[in-house]
Amino acid sequence: MTRVYKVENDDATARAPLFPSCRLVLAIVGFFMFVHLYAQRVGMSVAIVCMVNHTASAKENETANTDPACAREVSNTTTEDGPFNWDKGIQGHILGAFFYGYLVSQIPGGLLAEKYGGKWVLTGFLGLSTLATLLTPLAATFHHAALITLRVLVGIGSGALFPAMHAMLGQWAPPMERSLLCGLTYAGSMMGNVIALPMSALLCQYGFAGGWGSVFYVIGLSSTLCIIVWILLSSSTPATHPRISEAEQSYITRTLKAEVSDEKISWSQVPWLEFAKSGPVWAIIIGNFCTDWGLYTFLTNIPTFYKEVLNFDITSNGIYSALPFVGLWANMTVSPIIADYLRSKGILSTGVTRKLFNTIGLIGAGLFLIGLSFLDCSQTVLAVGLLCLAVTISGCVYSGYFVNHMDIAPQYAGTLMGISNGISACSGFIAPQVAAELTESRTRESWQMVFFIAAGVYAFGAILFCVLASGEVQPWAVKNQPQQMEIKVIENGSPNYRPIYRPRLSNGSLPTDPMLTETEKL
Repeated sequence: MTRVYKVENDDATARAPLFPSCRLVLAIVGFFMFVHLYAQRVGMSVAIVCMVNHTASAKENETANTDPACAREVSNTTTEDGPFNWDKGIQGHILGAFFYGYLVSQIPGGLLAEKYGGKWVLTGFLGLSTLATLLTPLAATFHHAALITLRVLVGIGSGALFPAMHAMLGQWAPPMERSLLCGLTYAGSMMGNVIALPMSALLCQYGFAGGWGSVFYVIGLSSTLCIIVWILLSSSTPATHPRISEAEQSYITRTLKAEVSDEKISWSQVPWLEFAKSGPVWAIIIGNFCTDWGLYTFLTNIPTFYKEVLNFDITSNGIYSALPFVGLWANMTVSPIIADYLRSKGILSTGVTRKLFNTIGLIGAGLFLIGLSFLDCSQTVLAVGLLCLAVTISGCVYSGYFVNHMDIAPQYAGTLMGISNGISACSGFIAPQVAAELTESRTRESWQMVFFIAAGVYAFGAILFCVLASGEVQPWAVKNQPQQMEIKVIENGSPNYRPIYRPRLSNGSLPTDPMLTETEKL
């Protein structure tokens, strides 16, 4: 359907430059907020290696790794034991406690951000996790139950940040800059791993407060500084920013106003039952859960695997633990570009593209993990290489299930993300506990079971996603979805075709009355 309207150019819609701009500053400061978010998350994974008295634990376990080659490596290792005699079960609870809190705060974080503004929700929740991080050394010396409680609080503070930032960027990111601004902001999460893992290892060995204590003090104090900068430079919306230019505010407001609809959907209007009955929705949930199982196995157990099987000292441990996430960060940047190219050129449909990249990410990572499970400390270079490849290739899923919410139900993409990510957070405390129970003996064979299980979970997720996933908007998501029309716009005497969106009526039908008059501006 094509209609012809004469419209005039409007200077208010002229694109405001990204550099310099308040929205770019927001993305940069948001980047560092996520750096600290992940530093607080993964710092414990390294610190626990130098917190635990491994000698005492080994005496309680006669089946420890006795491989002759590994024994020679151990004799040259200078890592000192920590003060805490925690068995593998307690260690698993400590590493998994984060995800109990992470699970419960995701949906509330998004709702609070929409009601009160993302700036203060991010400030409050990261402030909570920062306070808990600073108190961690004191809690650890008191009792491991107190430490577990604080890790739950760190999880609660962290869980709200992704949905809150997503709601905030929805107010700030123009459509043509959304991928760039969101990508820049969320890249801080993987960079947090890259920075925090080796830094934590160095602090463990050379820091103050027993070494391991300095990990939490440094991360906590740095997070505090970041929060202060965030408060000074950020604002929940362009309209409330004290320093934004009129041109930039007008540009953001006008471009976002042209988006689907300003009408907010109430909880009663969300098709919850249709979600539960939808195969594509379950494909996303399963893909998300299986991906997170592997990711959280990596995040919480790589340092321990390096120590128990490859016998790395704590400094090497931190450096090599960061390497896989450098590759993951790079793949998260490159894969979406390739996927969008395949779709835009008509080479692959949206559904096939999502299934292809999801399969490459999950099956590829699983195969590398299976290969890794057969290696020991005599093959450290190959082992680190396979682990880096496994984590790196898993980044392809960010062009698979991770964006599929917007393919099948753009009107409810945020709600679906909260559901799938919330359910998937369960893998964060299940996977570390499974790994802890299976690796009581600290042998290569016990870690082999951990990697085989992760590979099996990956394969399960890849297969079900291929069977159930879709790249098309689902019928239950159409009712309030606008209709895209093509209109022929006459600008300064030159014709130009431009898509516009018309909201459907409450019964799901399309309006029949003209949307614009010939003199109305778009």
